[in-house]
Amino acid sequence: MQRLKAIDRGSIFFAPMEGITEESYRKTIEELYPEWDYLATDFLRVPAAGRYPLKFLVKHFGEDLYRNSEMLQKTFFQILTSHKSFTLDVVSQVKELNLPWLDINLGCPSKTVCKNGGGSFLLQDLPRLRELLASIRKNFDGRLSAKVRIGYHHTNDFDEIIKIVTGEGVDLITVHGRTRDDMYSVPARWEYIARAVELSPVPVIGNGDIWDYQDASQMMEQTGCFGVMVARGALKAPWMAREFKQNLSFSHEQIINEIKSFFQSYRQNLISSGITERGLLKQSKSVSRFMFEKLPEGEKMRRELLLSQTSTEFFEKLFRLEMSH
Repeated sequence: MQRLKAIDRGSIFFAPMEGITEESYRKTIEELYPEWDYLATDFLRVPAAGRYPLKFLVKHFGEDLYRNSEMLQKTFFQILTSHKSFTLDVVSQVKELNLPWLDINLGCPSKTVCKNGGGSFLLQDLPRLRELLASIRKNFDGRLSAKVRIGYHHTNDFDEIIKIVTGEGVDLITVHGRTRDDMYSVPARWEYIARAVELSPVPVIGNGDIWDYQDASQMMEQTGCFGVMVARGALKAPWMAREFKQNLSFSHEQIINEIKSFFQSYRQNLISSGITERGLLKQSKSVSRFMFEKLPEGEKMRRELLLSQTSTEFFEKLFRLEMSH
């Protein structure tokens, strides 16, 4: 298994997001914005019956990226599991593939996921949480991390959650400053990230309400967290890591140019993956929904793109975009 370099303080992580952070997307991010220190696969659901073939896990990671030693260094493979799932089967496969970094999703608030005992549901079943993490740690000797929310219905167990997760051998913990019941409807409570920093013997990565590079800097200053993980804010501005590292803010014209550059690269990576015309249009529309909020005419631009009937129409409209003066 490849030996991982130590994580530097001040690192910025691109969060795992279902249906988005697959191989073509991560290739595009790495090509255009290598300032992101770490990237993530979208989560892999651990089956409650049966077993994935190894090639399925490689495809989930990304076949080209799997063969790239630099990307193995900066990518964590996230799984979503529960006490009912065949977790150790997948862990053994991850180990067999020499994937050096495994991340456990303990934060997903999805109703379906929680109904099946996964994601943030485990934050209200602490004995099972402890048992699950202990068994994974016992069977995986690479870097192990976990992403948690600050509770399920409430935050009463927050201290205990942090103590359990860090006590069972994780090397890194990401804290999203909302409970499961909060979903995304209330402001993230950064004070709990600061509390985790006080409690945790391992580095804490802060997550929640990072919408621009100033928010990333402010979270580090306010909470003392080791680094930050950006989710929805990264979808809206995948160039944020460059702004963060260089302490600059893109103009509206620059944002338009970044969007065009992003989709030019993203289209090529999607086509190279063998995607269908229908899939290309669907995925392009899906990603484009996030990128126009900071532009004065952004909603109009977004709406026009989403009316496209073909990928050719979508990209023709996209590359004609300009700011009005």
